[in-house]
Amino acid sequence: MATPARVTDTLKRLCELERGRGPLTTALTKAEQLHEIGRLRSIVPAFILGHHDRKIQQGKPSVVPVVNGVCSACHLRLPIGHLARLQSRQDLEVCDNCGTFIFVESVAEPLAPITPTRRRRKAVASR
Repeated sequence: MATPARVTDTLKRLCELERGRGPLTTALTKAEQLHEIGRLRSIVPAFILGHHDRKIQQGKPSVVPVVNGVCSACHLRLPIGHLARLQSRQDLEVCDNCGTFIFVESVAEPLAPITPTRRRRKAVASR
């Protein structure tokens, strides 16, 4: 059985190949692309593949990242509970609004904390 993380990665690659975008598309010949598409489609479970095919027929990606708590497909903020489930990566998640498979991109380095800057008060002229 494929893990949710593996299915998500497979869907990302499949989406790139079928839409003709990304580095994988330029690196492979047309015959190699068709072979790779067939191999990737054999990995994905049938019910997920059906959902993927419907989204592709609509001209939309089937899987998108969540950036700062916002779905990249519909650009709406996800509820906090949904984000918590998404970060646990226990199951393949779908955006409640647009129905697209979503994932959180793993960040290699943590972001540096933002230090607050102090503002100076303007001098008030006496009257």
